[in-house]
Amino acid sequence: MPKNTDKRQKQYNGSCDQSCLRGVLIAFNFLFIIGGCGALAIGIWTIMSKMKYAALLGSVYYNLIVYLLIGAGVLVLLTGILGCMGAVRKNIGMLTCYFALLVAIFLCECIAGILAFVYYQTLHDELVSELKSNLNKNYNQTGQEAFSVAVDDMQQDFKCCGVQSYADWSSSKFITSPTNKNGLKTPESCCKTPSPNCSVRDHPSNIYRILGSVNLGCLTRLEEYLKNHLFILAITGTAVACLEVLVMIFTCCLRSRIKQEEEEPY
Repeated sequence: MPKNTDKRQKQYNGSCDQSCLRGVLIAFNFLFIIGGCGALAIGIWTIMSKMKYAALLGSVYYNLIVYLLIGAGVLVLLTGILGCMGAVRKNIGMLTCYFALLVAIFLCECIAGILAFVYYQTLHDELVSELKSNLNKNYNQTGQEAFSVAVDDMQQDFKCCGVQSYADWSSSKFITSPTNKNGLKTPESCCKTPSPNCSVRDHPSNIYRILGSVNLGCLTRLEEYLKNHLFILAITGTAVACLEVLVMIFTCCLRSRIKQEEEEPY
């Protein structure tokens, strides 16, 4: 076979390989953008409807996980456009910048996922050690309005009272304070039918105290609620990060193929 024919065949095969890589990268990039939109949507959904109990937590990890997920989602949308343009135009500079941004997003997603999994394991200990203390010190105190609202929402939403039981309120500043002139035994949010001064009686018929032989403390319900959502955040971050690895691999392959083609003599 003549040398010119071999050269043309080699160039044809290279162009075909490059076109395939570009098509695959664009397809994966589209899935990547969808994943980023999903992460962004879950982050915004968390901010809108799942953050009212964040004030009850003693650490900032829950908030940090959510905001990392939102930040990564926004970056994914912007980076996805750059990746598509770089693949279509066969621009090495764009693809290099795209790869660098992918690495940054990958690190954000990994950090968010790791934090979510670790915090998932330590959440019970944090709630046991700090929630009762914060409840006793901070409920209905000046400057702790967000915490007080979160406690009231928790007790009404989960139909519970206190951390382990209603008795947790007996040593709180709210109950022992001289300002408690009506002799409330618990906050009014512990009442099955909240009304002014409804908690002067702590009988089970009046407040969320017991159900059979089970104390109606809020710890178990709050922990389950937060753990379920942390699991969703962790899985979302991990799934997007795994998809990102594939996108990075195809980006490197396409960038290398374009560079090789540019260096070949014609």
